[in-house]
Amino acid sequence: MGKNNIIIGIDLGTTNSLAAYINNGKPEIIINERGNRITPSVVNFKKDDSVLIGELAKNQQIVNSEATITNIKTNMGQDIQFPIGERSYTPVELSALILRKIKIYSEKYLGIPIKNAVITVPAYFNDNQRQATLKAGILAGFNVLKLLNEPIAAALAYGVGRKLDEHILIFDLGGGTLDITLMDYKKNLFRVLATGGSTSIGGINFDKALSDFVLHEFQKQYSINLKEDPIAYQQILIHAEKAKIDLSSVEETRIFIPYITATEKGPIHLDVTITRNKFESIINEYLKSTEKLIEETFNQFKLNSSWMNSIIFAGGSTRIPSVERTVVSTIKRLNGKGKINVYHDINPDEVVAEGAAILAGILSGELEEIEFYDITSHDLGIEDNNGSFITIIPKGTSYPCENVKLFTTAEDNQEEVIIHVLQSGVNGNEREYVSLGKFRLSNIAHAKAGEPNIDVRFSIDRHEIMNVSAVNLDTGTIKKVSISGKDWLLTGDFRERRGRGLKII
Repeated sequence: MGKNNIIIGIDLGTTNSLAAYINNGKPEIIINERGNRITPSVVNFKKDDSVLIGELAKNQQIVNSEATITNIKTNMGQDIQFPIGERSYTPVELSALILRKIKIYSEKYLGIPIKNAVITVPAYFNDNQRQATLKAGILAGFNVLKLLNEPIAAALAYGVGRKLDEHILIFDLGGGTLDITLMDYKKNLFRVLATGGSTSIGGINFDKALSDFVLHEFQKQYSINLKEDPIAYQQILIHAEKAKIDLSSVEETRIFIPYITATEKGPIHLDVTITRNKFESIINEYLKSTEKLIEETFNQFKLNSSWMNSIIFAGGSTRIPSVERTVVSTIKRLNGKGKINVYHDINPDEVVAEGAAILAGILSGELEEIEFYDITSHDLGIEDNNGSFITIIPKGTSYPCENVKLFTTAEDNQEEVIIHVLQSGVNGNEREYVSLGKFRLSNIAHAKAGEPNIDVRFSIDRHEIMNVSAVNLDTGTIKKVSISGKDWLLTGDFRERRGRGLKII
């Protein structure tokens, strides 16, 4: 593919975003207009209705915090709005602004128009979150060729071009999410075996925990709750993030904020010294949670931990020494091996973008074709006549795949059935089920309840497109729907309706 048809890979992150492309057969990070390799995922709205994105927006967090929005990725797929002035913005719109920024500086850097992109998403994102990401890409002016799971992107960055034959755990801890992926790699064939993780563990949780400690220390000394002062609290959050980063390379750091507040006696400065040991104790509950999540990933998919011999670290939060130490010690405890290959020679902030660029290069024909097989990260199924979730494709199923179940009518003389396609939440909690779409199968012949035979078939191809069909086996009537990131299907609450449902046989 010629230069005028370059496909870029984008890591749309919780705290930072970046892009890369293939240059002379290797991934290269695209430098933004300020000469930096990463762009903060921050949006600021100025009073004159102009918009700042990236470093300039992040600089407004203290002086204009009410009009500055961060950590947008944690809200993707949710029906929420961010009020700014006389209007409100959705997470999709805000993410589109960040992606548009990346598009503009990528075009300036490369000197050509950029249309096509591969965008990464956490493996644990549900379909609504993936659709929101895709829609953001489209609003930004991209033709999104693929939504690529971040752990697979990291594996591509390490695996493509290397003669490896390994069983890998990919530990991807970013600003807002943790993905744990178990994968086999051999001669350009990647096969995902299991996924786990959490959408509520990331660097922003560490920042908040450290901020809470600083707030507590200040209140203990001065009997003043700085959390009630938005500007002071924002300063503490920013300094806590910097302290967290410093403690990855030094044993002790100091948070000093002059004139943080004032009393009738005069101004007060905030001055707290934090050691690495103290920071590790502050985030210990999260470290313990990662141990549990690693074990659950092996146990849930009935994998023997002894097969694993390598760990790939991705995401900026894996720079924290105790994070790596926790993961390695957990694996050694589980499988009893003394030596584990640990890969972090690629910048963990950049490895996902590089992997996205590699897939972009494969799609453009610049790089050799590879094969990778992913698995479903959630249960997929339908709602029955009682409002219960019936699994048709279980979580952890490798795709391409196809599963079918037989249903019937729940009422006498029922002329149609409604097939309500659902995806389970992270914890399989009924309240977390996500509606992916609905369609009707009509013209059912009058019969007593339970007599008609209706096949509901789910299939997922290699491109992550799910096809759902319902067939009346008695009449041959068939209805199909294709569900992918580019289908904006009607959504609704899990228990919004009763009647005309299916009954499993």
